[in-house]
Amino acid sequence: MLNLKIMDTKIVRNTKIVLILIISIMFTFNFAGKYKAGITESVKTKSYQWGDQLTGNYVGKSEIESEITGITYPYHIYLPASYEQNADKKYAIIYSLDAQWSFRAFAKFIDRDNRDVILVAIEEGPNNSKRREIDYRMPGVNDYFDFFRQEFMPVIESKLRIDSNQRTFQGTSYSGIASTALLFMDDDKDPLFKNFIANDASYWDEPDLMSDLISQRLQKDGSIKSNLYLTSAYPRGNYRFVLDFIDTLESYDIEGLNVHHKKYTVSHNRVFDKSMQDTLDLIYGEVDI
Repeated sequence: MLNLKIMDTKIVRNTKIVLILIISIMFTFNFAGKYKAGITESVKTKSYQWGDQLTGNYVGKSEIESEITGITYPYHIYLPASYEQNADKKYAIIYSLDAQWSFRAFAKFIDRDNRDVILVAIEEGPNNSKRREIDYRMPGVNDYFDFFRQEFMPVIESKLRIDSNQRTFQGTSYSGIASTALLFMDDDKDPLFKNFIANDASYWDEPDLMSDLISQRLQKDGSIKSNLYLTSAYPRGNYRFVLDFIDTLESYDIEGLNVHHKKYTVSHNRVFDKSMQDTLDLIYGEVDI
C-alpha cells in the first residue's frame, strides 16, 4: 500500500507539471499570434501610396488598347490641387511620352510649383516591349499619332476639363523625335498643340525622313505658329545633333515658329531632370516659392 500511494503521488505531481507546461505553451503561442497580428496591422496602417506625397491628385494608372497599333498602353494622370475646387475652370495640359521612366519626376516638378497644369503621361507599351523603338521613330510614328489623336486624346479629354489652346507635347531621346515629328504632322489649319518639348532628341536617327516630313508640311503652309523647346546634353548626349537640327530649321526660315534651345552639361539620361524646371518656367512663367 505504501508503495502504491507513493506512485499515486508521483502521478499527480507529474500530471500537474504536464498541465502547467501545456498551459504555458498555449499562452505563448496565443500571445505570439496576437503580437504578430499587431505588427501586421501596424504595417498596414502606416502604408501609403506614392501620390500621397503630392499636393495635387494622382488619379492612378489606367490602360488603353489601340485598334490602330494593336498595342495596350498604360498611362497616368496627375491633376493640380485646384482642379476639384474650380469646377468651371479649364486647364492647360501636357501630354508626355516615356511615362515608365519620367512620370513621377514630371508630376513632382508641376506639383512643387503648384502649377495649374494637368499631366497625362503614357508609357511605351507593355513592359520590355521596346515599342518606343517603333512608335517614336520614323516612319512608325505615323501610326502612333493616328492612335494618339483618334483614340487616346478623345478618351482623355472627354473626362477632363481641358483648355484646347494650351496643349503641350513632350518627349525625350527617341520620344523627342516623336514630339518633333508631331509638330510637323499637326493640322496646319487647326493645330492640336501649342508647345512641343524635345529633350536631347535623337536627331541622328533617320534625319532624311525628318527633312522630308518638314518639307511636306511646308508645302501646305509655309508658317507654323508653335513653340519648340529643345534641350541638349553635353558632352555625353546629342548636343551636336540638336545643333545640326536647329541649323536645318533655320535653313527653312519657317514663319511663326519659335525655337528655344538650352545646353546642359549632363549625360543624356540626366537631361530631363536637369532641364524640365527651366522649360516649365519658359512656358508657364516662373513661380515665386
